[in-house]
Amino acid sequence: MAKTTTEKEGAKKSKIIEAALTQEMREEQIRVAAYYRWEAKGKNQGTDMDDWCEAEQTLSN
Repeated sequence: MAKTTTEKEGAKKSKIIEAALTQEMREEQIRVAAYYRWEAKGKNQGTDMDDWCEAEQTLSN
C-alpha cells in the first residue's frame, strides 16, 4: 500500500526533528569539551573561540 501524503509529510518532519536534535546534541558535546579545555588551561579569559575550535576539531576526528 502506498503512503499517503500525510504519512510522507510526517516522515519528513521526523527526519527534520532528528537532524535538529542531532545538531543540538553535537553543539552540546562541543560546548562541554570546550569548557573542560578552558578549565584545564587555567580558566584564562578570552580563549573561548580557541577552546571551541579545538573541541570541535577533536570531536570531528
